[in-house]
Amino acid sequence: MSAALREPGERIGVYTVVETLGRGGSGAVYKVRDDGGDIRALKLVDAMSDQLAAERLRREVAALQALRHDAVPRVFDAEFSDEEAFVVFEYIPGVSLYHHVQDHGPLRGEELARMAERIASALQSVHDAGVIHRDVTPANVMMGPDGAYLIDFGLAHEHQDSRLTRDGLVSGTAGYVAPEVINGAEPGVEADRWAWAATIVYAMTGEAPFGTGSAAIGRTLEGELSLPGLPGASALAQALGEDIGARPGPRRVVEALRQDVDVPVTAIAATRVMGSSDVAPTTVFVSGSGMDDGADAGDGSYDDGAEGTDEWETAPEPGMGTPISGTSAVRRRSTVPRHPFVLVSAHLAGVAIVVLTPVIGAVVLLLASAVARTEHRRALALALSRARKGKRRGDAALQTVSVPWHFLRAFVELLPAFLLAVSVAAVIAAAGVSILRSDWVDVSAYGVWPESAVLAAAGLAYSALMWWGPLSFETRDGARRIAATLAPTRGVGAAWVLVALVVTGVCVLTVYLLDGALWWPLPW
Repeated sequence: MSAALREPGERIGVYTVVETLGRGGSGAVYKVRDDGGDIRALKLVDAMSDQLAAERLRREVAALQALRHDAVPRVFDAEFSDEEAFVVFEYIPGVSLYHHVQDHGPLRGEELARMAERIASALQSVHDAGVIHRDVTPANVMMGPDGAYLIDFGLAHEHQDSRLTRDGLVSGTAGYVAPEVINGAEPGVEADRWAWAATIVYAMTGEAPFGTGSAAIGRTLEGELSLPGLPGASALAQALGEDIGARPGPRRVVEALRQDVDVPVTAIAATRVMGSSDVAPTTVFVSGSGMDDGADAGDGSYDDGAEGTDEWETAPEPGMGTPISGTSAVRRRSTVPRHPFVLVSAHLAGVAIVVLTPVIGAVVLLLASAVARTEHRRALALALSRARKGKRRGDAALQTVSVPWHFLRAFVELLPAFLLAVSVAAVIAAAGVSILRSDWVDVSAYGVWPESAVLAAAGLAYSALMWWGPLSFETRDGARRIAATLAPTRGVGAAWVLVALVVTGVCVLTVYLLDGALWWPLPW
């Protein structure tokens, strides 16, 4: 049996085990009684078999001893030896935010705002002490009799400390790790605040904003988020953005939660609910709070869900509950640079090619969409690989070698948008030709231009549906990534716009000189 596992009645130092409150991959937390009869919560790790877990526990104690806040656990005792390491907290009955929402439903109104404000205040205290929590999740927020508590500092580190991960993996709970951390940045204050905002979304909706498990990593990077139209939803959506500078601070988010009418946002869309899961954190247990000398002891909890599950492959999946529903939602879009002029001019050139040679133009736009979607899948696969295994030499080359597979998958995924786009374009073209050949109008004096106008309308519809059609987010994201690579500066972007305009002009001139479109390889 692991040295961290104890049965009721066994001793850990001067403490007697009463019951097991929870177990993780590297240790366990117990309800214990000291020699004076007081009940405490004790977290124990096997220092011999898992030195990393023991070091995390040492950091946790150092972090908690440096803090002074009513919503942060209070440490009573700690011991670190060659064989075992443990820390003792004040024991207070309670449940995690995850289980509270599962049992009682999402928080609303002032209850939600109070919880958010209290945890934000605790997190600010953590940061003021020079500590980064690194694992703010619904499983690590305790709902005690006197309010919410920020718990489990097993992943916390001081600013000057090196990161503690196994084999280069990013520590944290999938779905609550900021996109910049997934992409390789050091966890910092802003990453903690991002995780706080994701936790508040769970409290509001009963759903993790980006889902859980490995799929949550991709959803976080893709940046697609939908929230119900509730007070504070838009501020939370902005706080979960990729652009760190555009994220509102916790104070502004809490103020928005207390508003009767939410602040305006840039995009409104129908509610889209992420997939749900019945998987809950493996352990929930309880302990201390505020540490001010002479102050009334607050209530708190201790949850070991992240201990021993700090890599995404084995992390618990807190935050998934009953799907939410509604008629409106706040959606945050990806903040990959958009390069609108480059992309609009490229679309214009594509439509011009359709006017000149409709069949080849349609194929060109289809292939361009597939290439864009391939780039999205390549970038996503690279980020996922680095999130799971750390940044390694040859990662980019490996994903580049995998481009044919990404392209094949992208092509298959494009079929719904392609079939819709072709159908709509064909209807527009057929209707336009019918009108031109009817007795209603006489367009003989205008030469090739009426037919070209019909083809242009069909081309615009085709291009638009390939861009905004079914499952097209990946196409847009990939196109923006390609544009960002090809046009790293405004000057280069302007050059690409000029090239697209030249292609458009050449196509229009060729249509005029040839007196119509080229329908090759069709027989007419």
